[in-house]
This record gives sequence, C-alpha cells and structure tokens, in this order.
Amino acid sequence: MKEVVSVAIGNKSFTLETDAYELLRDYLEAFRTRSSAGIQSEETMSDIEERIAEILSSKTSSVKNVVNLYMIEEIIGRLGMPDGTAYTRSGQGQPNGQAYSNQAYANPYQDNPPRKFYRDVDSRSIGGVCSGLGYYLNFDPTILKVIFVVLFLIGGGGLLIYIILWIVAPPAQTPVQKCEMRGWPLTAENIEKFTRKQ
Repeated sequence: MKEVVSVAIGNKSFTLETDAYELLRDYLEAFRTRSSAGIQSEETMSDIEERIAEILSSKTSSVKNVVNLYMIEEIIGRLGMPDGTAYTRSGQGQPNGQAYSNQAYANPYQDNPPRKFYRDVDSRSIGGVCSGLGYYLNFDPTILKVIFVVLFLIGGGGLLIYIILWIVAPPAQTPVQKCEMRGWPLTAENIEKFTRKQ
C-alpha cells in the first residue's frame, strides 16, 4: 500500500501518491527556475497548474481517483519545459537523471489540436474579430476585413455580422486561450511565448 497526499492543483483537489507528488513538485520548481517570464512568472505558473489540473481531471474519475506516478510522468512529457526541452530529473539513482520527453507520451492532439474561436486582442484593428476568425478558419484576416467592408457597403449586413461575432466571441487574454486560438498544442514552450510578450 502506498502513501497518498491530498494537494490543490489549479484550484482543484487531487489525491496523489507520494512519489507522484514529489515528481510534480520537482517539475514545477524546475519549471519556475527555468522560466524567463520575470514579473509574469506567477501567471505562467498558474496557467501551467490549470493545464495540469485539466489533464488530471480527464484522467481521474470517482472510481479511480488517486493520481499515480505514470500519470504525472505523462503530463510532464506532454508539457515539457519553457525552453522546449524535456524535463530531466536528477538524483534518482541514475547517473544522468531521467528525461521525460514529449515523444515518450504521445498526445493525439499534439500535432494538430482543435482550434477555438476567440477575438485576437493582440493584433486587433477594432475588436479583433477578423484576426480571431482568420486564425480559426486558417484564412488571411486582411481578406476577411475587406469582405466585411464590402458587405457593409452593399447593405449594412457586414456591420451586423461583425457586431454579433464581437459579442459572441470571447477575447483571447490568457496564454492558454491564445494557444487554443492558433491551434497550437498546450505545451510549456508555447504558453511561455505569450507570457514573454505581455
């Protein structure tokens, strides 16, 4: 029988085996150390913890609710480190430590995750609708802007459609939302790209 620890990750409570908890704690500490986010480090760490909580929630159920070492290894391999390298844990009785790489734990959405429709607040002209729609449809936002202007000049329908999309689409404000808008995998490296820009 293994000892377990109850911890809060991303504002959700989980029960982890002690070896899984120690690995996760070491990973988060190494991530914080290697992160070059500066002031935004807390926001980056919060986003990483929320992503870990999301993955753990999908892997646990009421029947199987204890998180084991393999689950944490899979998450670490999936997320990686801020610089895009694999996390290497030393001090495990191995001469070079143990590396957790993305290749060892394949994610079905790693190469081509589904995109979500958000307004792009970083490269907006008015509301970010055309830029966000361009990412969502994989289409040039300049052409979409021209289409909306032409529809507006023809009968005013372009303005109405634009306003409806502006109301319906949430703004992409967090690094996770910006990755989802672009269809990028939610890895530590991709999340870190948007944290540095802020």
